[in-house]
Amino acid sequence: MLSKLGKYEIKRELGRGAMGIVYECFDPFIQRAVAIKTIQKSRIDKAEAQEVLSRFRREAQAAGRLSHPNIVSIYEYGEDGDVAFIAMEFVVGTELKDYFDRAVRFPIGDSAKIMIQLLDALEYSHGCGVVHRDIKPSNILITQEGQVKIADFGIAKIESSDLTQVGTILGTPSYMSPEQFMGQAVDRRSDIYSAGVILYQFLTGQRPFTGSNMTVIMHKVIHQAPAPVSEFNPDIPKALLEVVNRAMAKRPADRFQTASEFMKALKAAVESSGTAMQASISEVTLKLLDSAQHLQRKAKADSSTIDFSMDDFEERLKETQREADRQAGKANYEERPDTLLREINQEFLRSSPAHQENKTTVAVTPAPVAPSKLNLVSAGSSLLARLAREAKEKIDSRQSTLQNSQDKARRVDDALNRIMQFLHPFIQHVNDVEPTINRTYRFDAHTVYANLKWRDATIDHRKLSVSDAAMMDYVAFSYKLCAPESVPLKRPWGPLETLKKELQHLRLRVIDEMDTVNKKPKQEWLEARLAPDFPVQIRFQGNYNESIIEVMCRNIEAFGVTAFKLNPDEVTTEFLDEFGLFLLGRSDSLPPQLRHV
Repeated sequence: MLSKLGKYEIKRELGRGAMGIVYECFDPFIQRAVAIKTIQKSRIDKAEAQEVLSRFRREAQAAGRLSHPNIVSIYEYGEDGDVAFIAMEFVVGTELKDYFDRAVRFPIGDSAKIMIQLLDALEYSHGCGVVHRDIKPSNILITQEGQVKIADFGIAKIESSDLTQVGTILGTPSYMSPEQFMGQAVDRRSDIYSAGVILYQFLTGQRPFTGSNMTVIMHKVIHQAPAPVSEFNPDIPKALLEVVNRAMAKRPADRFQTASEFMKALKAAVESSGTAMQASISEVTLKLLDSAQHLQRKAKADSSTIDFSMDDFEERLKETQREADRQAGKANYEERPDTLLREINQEFLRSSPAHQENKTTVAVTPAPVAPSKLNLVSAGSSLLARLAREAKEKIDSRQSTLQNSQDKARRVDDALNRIMQFLHPFIQHVNDVEPTINRTYRFDAHTVYANLKWRDATIDHRKLSVSDAAMMDYVAFSYKLCAPESVPLKRPWGPLETLKKELQHLRLRVIDEMDTVNKKPKQEWLEARLAPDFPVQIRFQGNYNESIIEVMCRNIEAFGVTAFKLNPDEVTTEFLDEFGLFLLGRSDSLPPQLRHV
């Protein structure tokens, strides 16, 4: 059984097929779990070997040029003896197909949330010149947090590539577009059709076209209209029916022309239908619920009451103030202190322990109480006017503090996005050039790495939640610096375990077996060989509490770990250019904006 593939340490088998196995592995350089998809070349029929391996490499090429939170990231393509492999992001999730196979029915809001993440990923992929061509539920993973991940770009078409010719039929029959069956040219609208089929399945619980064999399905896809959604679910709003029908139009010209157009139409249809999505869809956190939870939520939605807590107090107070302004014809709260104070008193009584009877929430009717129906107290009281003014000042102060905090958080998020937008094209170009880095790294006086080449840069990022509007958590990238040959290690003889820990901390690999070296007759010097490559790792982490960016570096200026702080407002084009020049070895020092912690 294999224990390693390239640099990756195999932990366990995740699944296997006719030609290969998928493993969970560990990347010792970046210290993260990865999934490794393999193909054993000797198991491939010789007549098909070229096409299978070409398709396998195409998956790495297609997905490897994409970096999107809803697309499984590809880290590396490699070959190790008889095994070709792709290292990719390790995703803990469930295939959408599993939910469909178990007849799980999603509420319209949750279905829309999944579809919007899918379409957002397709819009990005198409913008990068990659058409997936096999969008189907088994290629869509959903994490426990509700994040969608598109996988398997094995038959993707890259606009700049001629690997896939017109006339080739590839895909999964029930989700293939008519033009795919007819062997015609395929573009982004084919993915839009497949996404439309998935939306149809969300709404009906059925695939639109089924049959005993591919020929039957092909005939239906090309010539027949699917059964109307309303036959399966008569309560589906008309606007949603129109979205499904347009997405699945037979002629590509009659469909949505972009995934973004599809997404906007879906959002508009769901929001206009009032189906649990009145708030912006991008702000909804998807929760996959079982049948009992669905019933519980439906019962709650049908109730004539809502839950009120003290968190709602300020918003209700502001609404009361706005209503008082409209009644008075001016934005002056002092002229209606009675209304304001009365509403304050009511909310205070609702949230008091006596009223709650030791409960954390109280059921109240959702409709606000009209000011005209309140039993008003005297409006001439200067005390009431002062209390109303103090209440308004407190709310204004809180709003100002909140706005200030939001502005600071937005600056951190914007800075992290600027860093990511710079690094993506930067590392792509540098990976192609593989420049020599004019910097010398010394492990000790006798162990020196010089004439280093840049290799294998990768970038990673994560948001704080699955929401489209979520703030960026971090942006991290790494690459290797490689000496021309192995580097001799020579140092005075000492405790072997101490040396091992030191090398491990710096991510330096020993070629020779250290225990064997240690068994040699004791001499003045311990000598061994170190691998010629070592990792450089940089991580930009958003600290939203302090409104700064924390920068952690490994082996950046010299061997070792260093920490910096960065003001987000200082992440300018000049800073990024200067940082890039340092990485390339064309500058001797990091930008001054990076301050040592």
